[in-house]
Amino acid sequence: MLFKQLLLTVIILATCCRGICEQSEIPVGKASEEGMDEAKLLDLAKRIEDDQRLPIFSLLISKNGKLVFELYTGQIKSDESHYLMSVTKSVLSTLVGIAIDQGKIPSTTTPISDLAPAKLFKNKMDIKDFEKVNLKNVMGMSALNTPDPPRDMSSSAIERQSNYLKARNYLEFTLGMPLLKNIGTDFLYNDETPSLASGVLSYKTQLSAFDYGCQTLFKDLECRNMEWMHQDLTGINMGGYGLRLRPVDMQKIGITILQKGKWKDKQVISSQWVETIFQPYISNAGDGAPANYGWYWWHQNYGSGKAFLEANGWKGQRIAIQPELGLVVTMTGCLEPEKFNEGSIFAELMAKYIVPAAEGPSTSAPDNSIEILLQKINKGQARHNRAMESRMIPSVRPKEKAIRFRP
Repeated sequence: MLFKQLLLTVIILATCCRGICEQSEIPVGKASEEGMDEAKLLDLAKRIEDDQRLPIFSLLISKNGKLVFELYTGQIKSDESHYLMSVTKSVLSTLVGIAIDQGKIPSTTTPISDLAPAKLFKNKMDIKDFEKVNLKNVMGMSALNTPDPPRDMSSSAIERQSNYLKARNYLEFTLGMPLLKNIGTDFLYNDETPSLASGVLSYKTQLSAFDYGCQTLFKDLECRNMEWMHQDLTGINMGGYGLRLRPVDMQKIGITILQKGKWKDKQVISSQWVETIFQPYISNAGDGAPANYGWYWWHQNYGSGKAFLEANGWKGQRIAIQPELGLVVTMTGCLEPEKFNEGSIFAELMAKYIVPAAEGPSTSAPDNSIEILLQKINKGQARHNRAMESRMIPSVRPKEKAIRFRP
Protein backbone atom coordinates (compact mmCIF):
# COMPACT_ATOMS: atom_id res chain seq x y z
CA MET A 1 0.00 0.00 0.00
CA LEU A 2 2.82 2.40 0.92
CA PHE A 3 4.60 1.58 -2.36
CA LYS A 4 1.46 2.44 -4.36
CA GLN A 5 1.10 5.76 -2.54
CA LEU A 6 4.75 6.63 -3.20
CA LEU A 7 4.40 5.67 -6.87
CA LEU A 8 1.29 7.85 -7.24
CA THR A 9 3.12 10.76 -5.61
CA VAL A 10 6.06 10.39 -8.00
CA ILE A 11 3.72 10.34 -11.01
CA ILE A 12 1.87 13.45 -9.82
CA LEU A 13 5.10 15.33 -9.12
CA ALA A 14 6.59 14.39 -12.49
CA THR A 15 3.48 15.62 -14.23
CA CYS A 16 3.27 18.85 -12.21
CA CYS A 17 6.93 19.64 -12.89
CA ARG A 18 6.01 19.79 -16.57
CA GLY A 19 3.22 22.19 -15.78
CA ILE A 20 0.20 19.95 -16.47
CA CYS A 21 -1.59 19.37 -13.18
CA GLU A 22 -4.63 20.49 -11.27
CA GLN A 23 -2.57 23.34 -9.80
CA SER A 24 -1.66 24.64 -13.26
CA GLU A 25 -1.75 28.41 -13.77
CA ILE A 26 -4.02 27.83 -16.77
CA PRO A 27 -7.14 25.63 -16.62
CA VAL A 28 -6.19 22.20 -17.93
CA GLY A 29 -8.39 20.27 -20.34
CA LYS A 30 -8.36 17.01 -22.22
CA ALA A 31 -8.07 17.68 -25.94
CA SER A 32 -10.75 15.20 -26.99
CA GLU A 33 -13.21 16.71 -24.51
CA GLU A 34 -12.62 20.09 -26.18
CA GLY A 35 -13.49 18.63 -29.59
CA MET A 36 -9.93 17.97 -30.77
CA ASP A 37 -8.40 15.06 -32.63
CA GLU A 38 -5.79 13.68 -30.23
CA ALA A 39 -4.31 11.46 -32.92
CA LYS A 40 -3.12 14.61 -34.69
CA LEU A 41 -1.58 15.90 -31.46
CA LEU A 42 0.22 12.59 -30.96
CA ASP A 43 1.57 12.89 -34.52
CA LEU A 44 2.66 16.44 -33.70
CA ALA A 45 4.66 15.25 -30.69
CA LYS A 46 6.21 12.46 -32.79
CA ARG A 47 7.18 14.99 -35.48
CA ILE A 48 9.16 17.01 -32.94
CA GLU A 49 10.62 13.95 -31.25
CA ASP A 50 11.83 12.50 -34.56
CA ASP A 51 13.85 15.59 -35.51
CA GLN A 52 16.33 15.86 -32.65
CA ARG A 53 18.22 18.68 -34.38
CA LEU A 54 15.14 20.93 -34.53
CA PRO A 55 15.75 23.69 -31.93
CA ILE A 56 12.16 24.16 -30.78
CA PHE A 57 12.14 24.78 -27.03
CA SER A 58 8.43 24.77 -26.26
CA LEU A 59 5.05 24.32 -27.91
CA LEU A 60 1.83 24.96 -25.98
CA ILE A 61 -1.74 24.64 -27.25
CA SER A 62 -4.97 25.66 -25.56
CA LYS A 63 -8.53 25.13 -26.74
CA ASN A 64 -11.44 27.11 -25.36
CA GLY A 65 -9.15 28.59 -22.71
CA LYS A 66 -7.91 25.21 -21.48
CA LEU A 67 -4.34 23.99 -21.84
CA VAL A 68 -4.44 20.69 -23.75
CA PHE A 69 -0.85 20.27 -24.96
CA GLU A 70 2.35 21.40 -23.22
CA LEU A 71 5.68 20.41 -24.74
CA TYR A 72 9.15 21.36 -23.52
CA THR A 73 12.14 19.81 -25.23
CA GLY A 74 15.34 18.46 -23.65
CA GLN A 75 15.46 19.34 -19.95
CA ILE A 76 13.73 22.73 -20.28
CA LYS A 77 11.62 23.48 -17.23
CA SER A 78 8.23 25.17 -17.38
CA ASP A 79 9.35 28.02 -15.09
CA GLU A 80 12.20 29.13 -17.36
CA SER A 81 11.77 32.32 -19.38
CA HIS A 82 12.48 32.37 -23.11
CA TYR A 83 13.92 35.19 -25.21
CA LEU A 84 11.44 36.81 -27.60
CA MET A 85 12.36 38.66 -30.75
CA SER A 86 9.47 40.53 -32.42
CA VAL A 87 6.84 38.90 -30.19
CA THR A 88 8.07 41.72 -27.93
CA LYS A 89 6.42 44.21 -30.31
CA SER A 90 3.02 42.54 -29.89
CA VAL A 91 3.28 42.58 -26.10
CA LEU A 92 4.29 46.26 -26.30
CA SER A 93 1.13 46.83 -28.35
CA THR A 94 -0.90 45.31 -25.52
CA LEU A 95 0.74 47.64 -22.98
CA VAL A 96 0.04 50.67 -25.19
CA GLY A 97 -3.60 49.57 -25.37
CA ILE A 98 -3.79 49.35 -21.58
CA ALA A 99 -2.23 52.84 -21.29
CA ILE A 100 -4.91 54.17 -23.64
CA ASP A 101 -7.58 52.39 -21.60
CA GLN A 102 -6.22 54.12 -18.49
CA GLY A 103 -6.15 57.53 -20.17
CA LYS A 104 -2.36 57.84 -19.90
CA ILE A 105 -2.09 58.06 -23.71
CA PRO A 106 -4.86 60.13 -25.36
CA SER A 107 -5.37 58.03 -28.51
CA THR A 108 -3.66 56.24 -31.36
CA THR A 109 -4.29 59.23 -33.64
CA THR A 110 -2.53 61.79 -31.44
CA PRO A 111 0.60 63.06 -33.28
CA ILE A 112 3.94 61.87 -31.95
CA SER A 113 4.94 65.54 -31.77
CA ASP A 114 2.32 65.93 -29.02
CA LEU A 115 3.23 62.70 -27.21
CA ALA A 116 7.01 63.10 -27.01
CA PRO A 117 8.69 65.85 -24.97
CA ALA A 118 9.72 68.80 -27.14
CA LYS A 119 13.23 68.74 -25.63
CA LEU A 120 13.93 65.40 -27.35
CA PHE A 121 13.55 66.84 -30.86
CA LYS A 122 16.68 68.23 -32.50
CA ASN A 123 14.88 71.18 -34.06
CA LYS A 124 11.49 72.65 -34.98
CA MET A 125 11.61 70.97 -38.39
CA ASP A 126 11.67 67.52 -36.76
CA ILE A 127 8.71 68.52 -34.57
CA LYS A 128 6.82 69.56 -37.69
CA ASP A 129 7.70 66.30 -39.45
CA PHE A 130 6.37 64.23 -36.55
CA GLU A 131 3.09 66.13 -36.61
CA LYS A 132 2.32 63.84 -39.57
CA VAL A 133 3.01 60.64 -37.59
CA ASN A 134 0.74 59.06 -34.99
CA LEU A 135 0.81 55.85 -32.95
CA LYS A 136 -1.29 54.02 -35.50
CA ASN A 137 1.37 54.75 -38.13
CA VAL A 138 4.12 53.75 -35.72
CA MET A 139 2.38 50.49 -34.82
CA GLY A 140 1.80 49.74 -38.49
CA MET A 141 5.50 50.11 -39.40
CA SER A 142 4.68 53.15 -41.50
CA ALA A 143 6.91 55.78 -39.94
CA LEU A 144 10.72 55.60 -39.87
CA ASN A 145 12.75 55.14 -43.03
CA THR A 146 15.45 53.13 -41.26
CA PRO A 147 16.27 49.82 -42.99
CA ASP A 148 18.12 47.67 -40.48
CA PRO A 149 19.90 44.32 -40.05
CA PRO A 150 19.19 41.48 -40.55
CA ARG A 151 16.79 42.68 -43.25
CA ASP A 152 19.34 45.12 -44.69
CA MET A 153 23.03 44.31 -44.31
CA SER A 154 24.37 47.42 -46.03
CA SER A 155 27.14 49.36 -44.28
CA SER A 156 24.83 52.33 -43.70
CA ALA A 157 22.17 50.15 -42.07
CA ILE A 158 24.73 48.43 -39.86
CA GLU A 159 26.23 51.75 -38.78
CA ARG A 160 22.81 53.27 -38.01
CA GLN A 161 21.81 50.25 -35.95
CA SER A 162 25.09 50.43 -34.04
CA ASN A 163 24.45 54.09 -33.24
CA TYR A 164 20.89 53.28 -32.18
CA LEU A 165 22.03 50.54 -29.82
CA LYS A 166 24.58 52.90 -28.23
CA ALA A 167 22.15 55.81 -27.91
CA ARG A 168 21.59 57.24 -24.42
CA ASN A 169 17.88 57.66 -25.16
CA TYR A 170 16.17 55.46 -27.77
CA LEU A 171 13.25 57.84 -28.20
CA GLU A 172 15.49 60.85 -28.75
CA PHE A 173 17.50 58.91 -31.32
CA THR A 174 14.46 57.73 -33.29
CA LEU A 175 12.92 61.21 -33.29
CA GLY A 176 15.95 62.31 -35.29
CA MET A 177 15.58 59.60 -37.95
CA PRO A 178 14.20 60.17 -41.49
CA LEU A 179 10.55 59.36 -42.21
CA LEU A 180 8.97 57.38 -45.01
CA LYS A 181 7.63 59.42 -47.90
CA ASN A 182 4.01 58.28 -47.58
CA ILE A 183 3.17 57.94 -43.90
CA GLY A 184 0.27 55.56 -43.36
CA THR A 185 0.75 53.85 -46.73
CA ASP A 186 4.42 52.91 -47.07
CA PHE A 187 5.54 49.92 -45.00
CA LEU A 188 9.06 49.34 -43.66
CA TYR A 189 9.53 46.70 -40.99
CA ASN A 190 12.39 47.48 -38.60
CA ASP A 191 13.31 47.41 -34.93
CA GLU A 192 13.81 51.15 -34.44
CA THR A 193 10.22 52.27 -35.10
CA PRO A 194 8.81 50.44 -32.02
CA SER A 195 11.10 52.50 -29.79
CA LEU A 196 8.85 55.45 -30.63
CA ALA A 197 5.96 53.55 -29.03
CA SER A 198 8.03 52.28 -26.10
CA GLY A 199 9.51 55.74 -25.48
CA VAL A 200 6.15 57.49 -25.60
CA LEU A 201 4.75 54.88 -23.20
CA SER A 202 7.57 55.59 -20.74
CA TYR A 203 7.22 59.37 -20.86
CA LYS A 204 3.44 59.16 -20.47
CA THR A 205 3.51 56.64 -17.60
CA GLN A 206 6.88 57.69 -16.08
CA LEU A 207 7.81 54.00 -16.04
CA SER A 208 9.81 51.76 -18.29
CA ALA A 209 7.59 49.58 -20.47
CA PHE A 210 8.71 46.63 -18.35
CA ASP A 211 7.81 48.28 -15.05
CA TYR A 212 4.50 49.43 -16.48
CA GLY A 213 3.84 45.85 -17.56
CA CYS A 214 4.72 44.64 -14.07
CA GLN A 215 2.07 46.98 -12.64
CA THR A 216 -0.59 45.99 -15.20
CA LEU A 217 -0.52 43.06 -17.63
CA PHE A 218 2.17 40.90 -16.03
CA LYS A 219 0.70 41.44 -12.56
CA ASP A 220 -2.86 40.66 -13.61
CA LEU A 221 -1.78 37.47 -15.40
CA GLU A 222 0.44 36.45 -12.46
CA CYS A 223 3.49 36.18 -14.70
CA ARG A 224 6.82 35.17 -13.19
CA ASN A 225 10.52 35.38 -14.06
CA MET A 226 9.95 37.92 -16.82
CA GLU A 227 12.65 40.29 -18.03
CA TRP A 228 13.06 42.95 -20.74
CA MET A 229 16.64 43.20 -21.94
CA HIS A 230 18.56 45.93 -23.81
CA GLN A 231 17.38 49.11 -22.07
CA ASP A 232 19.00 52.45 -22.84
CA LEU A 233 20.69 54.53 -20.13
CA THR A 234 17.43 56.33 -19.27
CA GLY A 235 15.60 53.04 -18.71
CA ILE A 236 13.55 53.00 -21.94
CA ASN A 237 12.96 49.44 -23.11
CA MET A 238 13.79 48.54 -26.67
CA GLY A 239 10.45 48.20 -28.43
CA GLY A 240 11.51 45.76 -31.13
CA TYR A 241 12.80 42.80 -29.14
CA GLY A 242 14.31 41.71 -25.84
CA LEU A 243 11.37 40.59 -23.68
CA ARG A 244 11.78 37.26 -21.88
CA LEU A 245 8.67 35.34 -20.79
CA ARG A 246 7.75 31.84 -19.73
CA PRO A 247 5.81 29.99 -22.46
CA VAL A 248 2.89 29.62 -20.05
CA ASP A 249 2.77 33.41 -19.69
CA MET A 250 2.80 33.80 -23.48
CA GLN A 251 -0.13 31.41 -23.50
CA LYS A 252 -1.94 33.51 -20.87
CA ILE A 253 -1.58 36.59 -23.05
CA GLY A 254 -3.03 34.69 -26.01
CA ILE A 255 -5.94 33.33 -23.99
CA THR A 256 -6.68 36.77 -22.55
CA ILE A 257 -6.92 38.19 -26.09
CA LEU A 258 -9.03 35.19 -27.15
CA GLN A 259 -11.38 35.97 -24.26
CA LYS A 260 -11.76 39.60 -25.38
CA GLY A 261 -9.39 40.95 -22.79
CA LYS A 262 -10.52 38.92 -19.79
CA TRP A 263 -8.32 36.76 -17.60
CA LYS A 264 -10.23 34.81 -15.00
CA ASP A 265 -12.82 37.35 -13.78
CA LYS A 266 -10.84 40.51 -14.53
CA GLN A 267 -10.95 42.71 -17.62
CA VAL A 268 -7.18 43.03 -18.10
CA ILE A 269 -7.35 44.61 -21.57
CA SER A 270 -10.43 46.47 -22.80
CA SER A 271 -12.57 44.60 -25.31
CA GLN A 272 -12.30 47.70 -27.51
CA TRP A 273 -8.52 47.34 -27.76
CA VAL A 274 -8.83 43.64 -28.53
CA GLU A 275 -11.29 44.44 -31.30
CA THR A 276 -8.85 47.06 -32.59
CA ILE A 277 -5.85 44.74 -32.85
CA PHE A 278 -7.89 42.22 -34.82
CA GLN A 279 -8.22 44.82 -37.60
CA PRO A 280 -5.16 44.89 -39.92
CA TYR A 281 -4.72 48.12 -41.86
CA ILE A 282 -1.49 47.84 -43.85
CA SER A 283 0.26 45.29 -46.05
CA ASN A 284 3.90 44.32 -46.19
CA ALA A 285 3.44 43.46 -49.87
CA GLY A 286 2.76 46.94 -51.25
CA ASP A 287 -0.22 48.77 -52.71
CA GLY A 288 -3.22 46.66 -53.62
CA ALA A 289 -2.28 43.67 -51.45
CA PRO A 290 -4.70 42.70 -48.67
CA ALA A 291 -3.91 44.23 -45.29
CA ASN A 292 -2.10 41.69 -43.13
CA TYR A 293 -0.48 43.80 -40.42
CA GLY A 294 -1.33 46.38 -37.80
CA TRP A 295 -0.78 47.29 -34.14
CA TYR A 296 2.39 45.12 -34.20
CA TRP A 297 0.36 41.99 -34.94
CA TRP A 298 0.37 39.87 -38.11
CA HIS A 299 -2.64 38.16 -39.66
CA GLN A 300 -1.91 34.70 -41.05
CA ASN A 301 -3.83 31.83 -42.61
CA TYR A 302 -2.82 28.21 -42.12
CA GLY A 303 -5.12 26.41 -44.52
CA SER A 304 -8.29 26.63 -42.48
CA GLY A 305 -9.68 29.70 -44.22
CA LYS A 306 -9.70 31.30 -40.77
CA ALA A 307 -7.26 34.12 -40.04
CA PHE A 308 -4.93 33.91 -37.05
CA LEU A 309 -3.84 36.97 -35.10
CA GLU A 310 -0.13 36.31 -34.66
CA ALA A 311 2.84 37.65 -32.75
CA ASN A 312 5.78 36.57 -34.87
CA GLY A 313 9.37 36.54 -33.60
CA TRP A 314 12.51 35.90 -35.63
CA LYS A 315 14.06 32.47 -35.06
CA GLY A 316 10.81 30.85 -34.07
CA GLN A 317 8.72 32.49 -31.35
CA ARG A 318 4.98 32.71 -31.88
CA ILE A 319 1.65 33.51 -30.22
CA ALA A 320 -1.13 32.54 -32.65
CA ILE A 321 -4.80 33.14 -31.82
CA GLN A 322 -7.90 31.94 -33.70
CA PRO A 323 -11.23 32.87 -32.03
CA GLU A 324 -13.54 30.72 -34.18
CA LEU A 325 -11.54 27.63 -33.28
CA GLY A 326 -10.99 28.79 -29.69
CA LEU A 327 -7.33 28.10 -30.35
CA VAL A 328 -4.12 29.62 -28.93
CA VAL A 329 -0.71 28.27 -29.95
CA THR A 330 2.59 29.47 -28.53
CA MET A 331 6.05 28.36 -29.59
CA THR A 332 9.61 29.27 -28.62
CA GLY A 333 12.90 28.23 -30.13
CA CYS A 334 16.07 29.34 -31.86
CA LEU A 335 15.70 28.40 -35.52
CA GLU A 336 18.78 30.00 -37.04
CA PRO A 337 18.00 31.22 -40.59
CA GLU A 338 21.18 29.66 -41.98
CA LYS A 339 19.86 26.21 -41.04
CA PHE A 340 16.07 26.44 -40.87
CA ASN A 341 13.16 28.16 -42.55
CA GLU A 342 11.24 29.06 -39.40
CA GLY A 343 8.16 30.27 -41.28
CA SER A 344 7.85 27.01 -43.20
CA ILE A 345 8.36 24.91 -40.07
CA PHE A 346 5.68 26.72 -38.06
CA ALA A 347 3.33 26.69 -41.06
CA GLU A 348 3.84 22.93 -41.37
CA LEU A 349 3.11 22.32 -37.69
CA MET A 350 0.00 24.48 -37.89
CA ALA A 351 -1.43 23.28 -41.23
CA LYS A 352 -0.58 19.59 -40.91
CA TYR A 353 -1.20 18.94 -37.23
CA ILE A 354 -2.55 21.74 -35.04
CA VAL A 355 -5.34 23.24 -37.15
CA PRO A 356 -6.68 19.79 -38.22
CA ALA A 357 -6.56 18.71 -34.57
CA ALA A 358 -8.54 21.79 -33.55
CA GLU A 359 -11.12 21.27 -36.28
CA GLY A 360 -11.77 17.72 -35.06
CA PRO A 361 -13.53 15.36 -35.00
CA SER A 362 -13.04 14.58 -31.35
CA THR A 363 -10.94 11.43 -30.97
CA SER A 364 -8.91 10.05 -28.08
CA ALA A 365 -5.34 8.80 -28.33
CA PRO A 366 -4.40 5.63 -26.41
CA ASP A 367 -4.34 6.23 -22.66
CA ASN A 368 -1.58 8.63 -21.59
CA SER A 369 0.29 8.15 -24.88
CA ILE A 370 0.61 11.90 -25.51
CA GLU A 371 1.67 12.63 -21.94
CA ILE A 372 4.23 9.80 -21.95
CA LEU A 373 5.74 11.03 -25.22
CA LEU A 374 5.86 14.65 -23.99
CA GLN A 375 7.74 13.54 -20.88
CA LYS A 376 10.13 11.52 -23.04
CA ILE A 377 10.85 14.56 -25.21
CA ASN A 378 11.46 16.69 -22.12
CA LYS A 379 13.97 14.15 -20.81
CA GLY A 380 15.67 13.81 -24.18
CA GLN A 381 18.42 15.64 -25.99
CA ALA A 382 18.71 19.38 -25.34
CA ARG A 383 17.81 21.48 -28.36
CA HIS A 384 20.08 24.39 -27.38
CA ASN A 385 23.87 24.39 -27.37
CA ARG A 386 26.88 26.54 -26.51
CA ALA A 387 27.07 27.95 -30.01
CA MET A 388 23.79 29.80 -29.48
CA GLU A 389 23.73 33.33 -28.11
CA SER A 390 23.37 33.25 -24.34
CA ARG A 391 20.24 35.41 -24.49
CA MET A 392 18.48 32.63 -26.43
CA ILE A 393 19.03 29.99 -23.75
CA PRO A 394 15.96 29.66 -21.47
CA SER A 395 16.59 30.37 -17.80
CA VAL A 396 14.83 31.34 -14.60
CA ARG A 397 17.38 33.97 -13.64
CA PRO A 398 17.54 37.36 -15.42
CA LYS A 399 20.38 37.97 -17.84
CA GLU A 400 20.74 41.73 -17.27
CA LYS A 401 20.15 44.23 -14.50
CA ALA A 402 16.97 46.25 -14.96
CA ILE A 403 17.12 50.06 -15.04
CA ARG A 404 14.33 52.24 -13.67
CA PHE A 405 13.08 54.96 -16.01
CA ARG A 406 14.88 58.23 -15.25
CA PRO A 407 14.44 60.68 -18.15
